[in-house]
Amino acid sequence: MDPEKTEVPHTHDDRASAETILEPIGTKGSFGEPDANQVDIDAAVDEYQDLKRELSRISRKSTHASKVEEGAAAQEEFNLDDFLNGMQSDAEQAGHKPKHLGLIWKDLTVKGLGAGAHVVPTVASGFANVLQFWKFFGIGTNTSKKTILRGLNGFCKDGEMLLVLGRPGAGCTSLLKVLANVRGSYTDIDGEVSYGGIDPKTFAKFYRGQVIYNEEEDQHYPTLTTRQTLQFALRCKTPGARLPDETKKDFVEKIIYLLGNMLGLTKQMNTWVGNAFVRGLSGGERKRLSIAEVMTTQSSINCWDCSTRGLDAASALDYVRSLRIMTDVFKKTTVATLYQASNNIFSLFDKVLLLDEGYTIYFGPVTEAKAYFEDLGFYCPPRKSIPDFLTGLCNPLEREIQPGFENSAPQHASDFQEAYHKSEIYQRMMAELQAYEQRVSQEKPGDLFKEAVIDEHQKRAPNRAPYTSSFWQQVIALTIRQYHLLIKDYPALISRYGTILIQGLITASCFFNIPLTGIGAFSRGGALFFALLFNSFISQTELVNFLMGRPVLSKQKHFAMFQPSAFYIAQVILDVPYAVVQVLLFEICSYFMMGLNLTAGRFFTFFITLFFINMMMNGLFRFFGAITSSFFLATQISGVVLISLVTYTGYVIPYNSMHPWLFWIYWINPLAYGYKALLINEMKGQVYSCDGIGNAVPFGPGYDDWTHMVCTMKGGTPGENFVRGDDYLRTALNYEPNHLWAPDFVAVVGFFLLFTFGTAAAMEWINTDKGGALTKLYLPGKAPKVRTAEEEDERRRKQADITKNMGNIATGTTFSWHHIHYEVPFKGGPLHLLNDISGIVKPGHLTALMGSSGAGKTTLLDVLAKRKTIGKVDGRVYLNNEALMSDFERITGYCEQMDIHQPAVTVREAMRFSAYLRQDADVPKAEKDAYVEQILLLLEMEDIADAQIGDVNHGIGISVEERKRLTIGMELVAKPKLLFLDEPTSGLDAQSSYNIVRFIRKLADAGWPVLCTIHQPSAILFEHFDHLLLLVRGGRTAYHGEIGKDARTMIEYFESNGGPKCSPEANPAEYILEVVGAGTAGKATRDWADIWAGSPEAQALENELEEIHQHAEKNPTRKSLTYATGFAFQFMLVFKRMTLAYWRSPDYNIGRFITLMFTALINGFTYWKMSYTSSDMQNRLFVLLSTFIMANILIILAQPKFMTERLYFRREYASRFYGWMPFAFSAILVEIPYILFLCAFFQAGFYWTAGLVNTPEACGYFYIILVFFVFWAVTLGFVIAGASESPLMASVINPVIISMLILFAGLMQTPDAMPHFWSSWMYWVDPFHYYIEGLAVNELADLPVICNDADFVKFTPPAGQTCGEYTANFFSYGATGYIEDTNATDVCNYCSYSSGKEYYTTMYHWSADNKWRNLGILICYFAFNVMVFLALCFWKRKGRR
Repeated sequence: MDPEKTEVPHTHDDRASAETILEPIGTKGSFGEPDANQVDIDAAVDEYQDLKRELSRISRKSTHASKVEEGAAAQEEFNLDDFLNGMQSDAEQAGHKPKHLGLIWKDLTVKGLGAGAHVVPTVASGFANVLQFWKFFGIGTNTSKKTILRGLNGFCKDGEMLLVLGRPGAGCTSLLKVLANVRGSYTDIDGEVSYGGIDPKTFAKFYRGQVIYNEEEDQHYPTLTTRQTLQFALRCKTPGARLPDETKKDFVEKIIYLLGNMLGLTKQMNTWVGNAFVRGLSGGERKRLSIAEVMTTQSSINCWDCSTRGLDAASALDYVRSLRIMTDVFKKTTVATLYQASNNIFSLFDKVLLLDEGYTIYFGPVTEAKAYFEDLGFYCPPRKSIPDFLTGLCNPLEREIQPGFENSAPQHASDFQEAYHKSEIYQRMMAELQAYEQRVSQEKPGDLFKEAVIDEHQKRAPNRAPYTSSFWQQVIALTIRQYHLLIKDYPALISRYGTILIQGLITASCFFNIPLTGIGAFSRGGALFFALLFNSFISQTELVNFLMGRPVLSKQKHFAMFQPSAFYIAQVILDVPYAVVQVLLFEICSYFMMGLNLTAGRFFTFFITLFFINMMMNGLFRFFGAITSSFFLATQISGVVLISLVTYTGYVIPYNSMHPWLFWIYWINPLAYGYKALLINEMKGQVYSCDGIGNAVPFGPGYDDWTHMVCTMKGGTPGENFVRGDDYLRTALNYEPNHLWAPDFVAVVGFFLLFTFGTAAAMEWINTDKGGALTKLYLPGKAPKVRTAEEEDERRRKQADITKNMGNIATGTTFSWHHIHYEVPFKGGPLHLLNDISGIVKPGHLTALMGSSGAGKTTLLDVLAKRKTIGKVDGRVYLNNEALMSDFERITGYCEQMDIHQPAVTVREAMRFSAYLRQDADVPKAEKDAYVEQILLLLEMEDIADAQIGDVNHGIGISVEERKRLTIGMELVAKPKLLFLDEPTSGLDAQSSYNIVRFIRKLADAGWPVLCTIHQPSAILFEHFDHLLLLVRGGRTAYHGEIGKDARTMIEYFESNGGPKCSPEANPAEYILEVVGAGTAGKATRDWADIWAGSPEAQALENELEEIHQHAEKNPTRKSLTYATGFAFQFMLVFKRMTLAYWRSPDYNIGRFITLMFTALINGFTYWKMSYTSSDMQNRLFVLLSTFIMANILIILAQPKFMTERLYFRREYASRFYGWMPFAFSAILVEIPYILFLCAFFQAGFYWTAGLVNTPEACGYFYIILVFFVFWAVTLGFVIAGASESPLMASVINPVIISMLILFAGLMQTPDAMPHFWSSWMYWVDPFHYYIEGLAVNELADLPVICNDADFVKFTPPAGQTCGEYTANFFSYGATGYIEDTNATDVCNYCSYSSGKEYYTTMYHWSADNKWRNLGILICYFAFNVMVFLALCFWKRKGRR
């Protein structure tokens, strides 16, 4: 190491930036820079100048942001250093104070929950937890803790960069999180952390966004464009103190412009961001966007966690250089962990901290690290980069010890720390730490920082809050973003308004032109109740939307971009136009057709009431979304609340019949006030005629004297042939007509405001996102114990044995592809992603597929592995000289970039599942099991073999890196003939990637052909590959052939065709990427695709492939099995796993149970022990309505469950684990035992409390029909889910279907009152009709009707006649009911029905003879759903890609 570099004092002068960057580069000549001279700094200077030009093309000084857009400045060279230094000096002239803060940590010890503390939850353990409620308060729980970091000391000054290295699990991420003040996931944090003298508590409260942790997973809204994402971040972070005459807009444009050029995102500004399921930016570009987003926050301290994951080597270097320049110019404090860093990246940092098992093994200058460990007796091979060497020290399999040091070199992490504490470097670092502490306490940088932060605040932004912009500015920025999010979501928009249109028209036609008669009054109530119900159901879709953006929200909350309450207010503001359109559409469709009260005032009253009801219900559902963290929980709570609210609106059960123990719900029920307002608005001042059959008693020929007749409608006065609406409201419903505006309407608005503020407050205060480390869940008693040193040695020996004994397992397979073209449909004509690519992989070849981000590597693999379903593929592909057959997907292993695994099972279960289904059927089970254990050992996964895979987004399960190994393991246990791997090393540290590549190399040596895309190979990794296929942008080949010893064959090809020379120390992989122009700016000097096309090498390849084509078997006849195993075996395994997945999801199953029990009990107690009066006859029917709502909840809950299962099915179906039939049958069969159980409990809670008929036959029938009804409902949920791609789509279809079913069941609107069009067919195809008829006749067939005083209709007989004589003719015309006392002469008490049978025959035309027929029809509907579901599973078995 050259001595001047050991101590470079940091001068606080901007000019120093050039030197600090330059010195390390080139000193160790570690890059393929053109003609590098190793010692001199000249090359480094050139390199630096190059970089400055590369990073963009525009100078800041001459042009303003607006001209930039016109492209006026496109010719000038942009120079990052000048640009930033210029920005800095402009800021100083404008008098802005700098925000410089260093970091110091002393005796930092961090603990988290230990492995044994968490067990895989099951339905049984879930019930046990509910019963042992005291554990929720922490009583009687014993939790083990594990220490993550042990007594760390260190510092990072402003203007310095610290690199944290270590293997996964060493504690790097935990250290970064604690330093960035993200402490949620740890149990104890001891020791002190100081931010330039400010303690963490104060810092978290007032300066939250000034220290930032950027995680490795990219969280963004997929449907925003890159530009919108950055614009939003900048609008929230535009400082109040800007340059003179610089507007907010100028500032935003200037920074977007800078970031676009610095990170090479200029061309992608208008592309969607995308994610795993939405097409958008490539992985590398998305990573760069995350980096840009962090840069917009202008924070003083940045912690980057593995942020180069998924970038190619050149882009990674560009990115770290940008960090270096920003750190130097703005004196930021930068801490980063990097996996697979190259030497040049390494040399850009000032200090390095090496962790192992939470111990500090080394903390000191970057330049001395290698020498320090070499002195301890370790050996660093020539082409190994220093970071790889350092992390390799922690891995006993990888570290190499120099001869003579075998006994003295440290073995375990604690030995390493001991050695470090004795070293001179440690003493020096501690001295520097103390000196720095003193400097901090004298200079008090914290005070200047506080002032700077206050200056940064915009006008009207409170100085004590951590937010830069004022609340109002945040709301504006969020509203704009929310608008972009909503307007982009065409499917949701179309389906939302489409459903409302259809629903409005159907509802209106069902209640077409309601007559102004007594029967019409009841229908009016039904119609308005329905308008209310539908608008509430539609709001339930808000819940899905609201929970979707959760991870992004918590990230931006940490960045202190906006207050969560501002986020909510913005949503409400944008709800307004949407709700207005929604309600208007519904109202225009339905108001006139139903024949409601046609005066302008009433029309608009209806509109504004419904509008506020809609807004209020949105608020209600979102409130539950804000206070709970899981979708299931939120749906269940809100479902329960919705049921109670609907039951207590005063329509289903009138206020008079409510029982005292529950009627308080009516008074706090926002829907009741809304319904009252709608009904009063409609009926007040209306007059209903009583002419016509059934509207008056007695009626018929000879009865025309109104003094002795009365209206059947409530509120009539004897002697009048009409009823006033006001009287009806008062007598029948207890509504006071003049309450329309003040309490009722005001109450609805009040509730709307209450929920708005409630939700905003909940989002501010309740932190549902625990954030932080993944919790591993183990099977009970299977948590790994800490190993002793002997056990550890034994494990290492075993592992070494397995790797030695990987004999020749493979059959020689040759795979070739010839003239592959691939295009996808696009707006302006087809888009060519792959152009004329040819190649071949032979037995024993390990071929690397490389190219810059976005060159089409993954696309090529997808095409070759037959995974593409969109677009058109041309070209010839041969496997062993024959065309591909139906077993191709099964015998090739394809490890995809996205790690999609069934989260409920453990690692071992998942791998066995793969081995059982994909290895040949004649291999005995024991042998498959043994092979799985071998692979587990080989991939170092024996510790997590019994851990549940879990879901990263929910914070439980195995880590990202372990998932990657599992993805590879899942393919290896299948013993494929040909392996495709898509970036098997991205997101792994140097160690794991080294293990994986070494392992793949072994596979190749054993005779397997392997094709593998790879992003940032270090020289060591690259040595393992023997062939290369290099793609350039536009999907064209730049090279395909041997790499050769020391990569000479490949390098000579490029050098001889005019490429720059490659220095011996350079990493050949980085050299070729540089030559063909990868990296953020991408500057290739020549068109390498054209050069390749004309080269002799390409011609030789063409001849070889043509030869294969001539001799290939075009129509092979050998027997090929699509699946390795038969249907019965597949079904058994799939069903077994599905059962396990259900058993292990207590939140879903127990949640359903609690929801249903609650529904049952609330209905049972609402209709407690009903009597035999005629109004209770009506109630006995309405109580059955509540089972409809139960069906609705089951449907809503079944869908997301099925959709997640389908994701895993598609992934496994693509590899031909099993067919679609076993999956579809399992999905339905697994529900059956749960449904039987749920129905039994539902009946127990509801049947006897409501006082329904207690005979064995009636009870039994109720249970059977209920079971099949629920079967039908759940399968209907599956059918809707099967047809829709996203949960959002399904949640929009649900309300339409449910409300149509309820509408035409004949309960809300009797078949007679329905327009003939509907009653002729829709009524007969509605399964609810058969269900409700079956239940009604089962219930009412043998019941008498005994009226009470309130139910009697009273009229006077003419003088001299008894009631019996007066009504004799009336009954002879076939009237129903009875007269209480036929001999009375003063008042006749008439009861409208005499038996339950009479009631349902007259009202609904139902018959007891159909009781068992209806059950049969329901069973047929269930069977029909199953058929449709099977068809949908088949049709949607492949995802779109």
